[in-house]
Amino acid sequence: MPVGAAATAVAVTVLLVTGEAAHLAFSLVAFALLTVAVAAAARPRLVPAVVLVSWLFFDGFVVQQRAELGWQQTDRLSLWVLAGAGLVGAGCAAAVRAVRIRRGGAV
Repeated sequence: MPVGAAATAVAVTVLLVTGEAAHLAFSLVAFALLTVAVAAAARPRLVPAVVLVSWLFFDGFVVQQRAELGWQQTDRLSLWVLAGAGLVGAGCAAAVRAVRIRRGGAV
């Protein structure tokens, strides 16, 4: 989890420095991919926390840009997108674990 928070902070910094934070769609895709990766590596019970941390950074620093949270349409949509990304990551990790167990390998 700390690695995911650090990766999210680095992603925000890169987006802000390069000026890509102004492109919300690009930024949301970048955060969704990061959320998938971190959620796949996290324990299943920590996936909601991964999604929440990702959304807090995205909404507070990319959308609102003043470390404030909002609840407009963009804010809610990004929360749903990142929640879906977390579910995809957790689902992929669960599928990999199931294949390993089925083949008799270690988890």
